[in-house]
Amino acid sequence: MATPPMMPPIEFVGLETVYFLTIFLACFLIYRKIREVYRLTDYFGFHLFANIFLFLGLAYFMRFIVVILLASGVVFDSKPFEDARGIMSFSVGFLAYTSSVSILYAIYSLLWNRMVTHFGEVVIHIISLLAGFSILIFRFLPAFLIFQLLLILILLIVILINYRYYSSGKIPKVYPVYLLLFIFWLLNSSLAFGLLKEFRIFIYGLSVVVILIIGYEVLRRL
Repeated sequence: MATPPMMPPIEFVGLETVYFLTIFLACFLIYRKIREVYRLTDYFGFHLFANIFLFLGLAYFMRFIVVILLASGVVFDSKPFEDARGIMSFSVGFLAYTSSVSILYAIYSLLWNRMVTHFGEVVIHIISLLAGFSILIFRFLPAFLIFQLLLILILLIVILINYRYYSSGKIPKVYPVYLLLFIFWLLNSSLAFGLLKEFRIFIYGLSVVVILIIGYEVLRRL
């Protein structure tokens, strides 16, 4: 018989709850503002940009569930539908999907207007679904974390290439936001890889500052 989940320390739950709610609400407000602008302008780039924050918020919702379950002693193992491990399996798979979608939307939003075909959104969801299903089938979290890091590095390369060769028009105004997103994802990846654990609270605080600056920049410019 499986051991029932234990209650994680209240201070841990409090910290994770505050962190999750701050990121989630910031993403929701940013998404809502960009969607309003998209409805007024019908500019496809705003649709893509809004979806970055839609799926980032969803990813942090799933992350919150996974972190609390892990702290409660629930293991992500080969028995996905037994007791709380069923919730854990779904949460990890959906986290892999939503976090991949968010980063891929950031990459695609910088490339779409120079692509011949506009099936990029379909490709985004196919790749992300494969990432989600792969983590459920193979149960090898390090591979997924490496995949996420690869996506983050691709985003940085795309940002630099766009800035170098396409530094005119509206796009340069949002480069600071993309660089902040890169920093945000990089900070959180360091924790996912088990690095800088002793600086968790500092990284959480820095991540909150970054997402609030992004929110301020988006609201100010739009």
